[in-house]
Amino acid sequence: MTIYQVLNEDSQLYCEYMDVDKAMHSAQDLTVWDDEHYYHVEELELEVV
Repeated sequence: MTIYQVLNEDSQLYCEYMDVDKAMHSAQDLTVWDDEHYYHVEELELEVV
């Protein structure tokens, strides 16, 4: 299972999504709205046991 994390430039977690498009839109919106921070998306692979 893949989780998409929205992180700021200090790699602090802001939110998580299961949909990459939602995560990308969230990161873009946050970057536009918050001019003091930059947000990006990173994939987190979880192994389902």
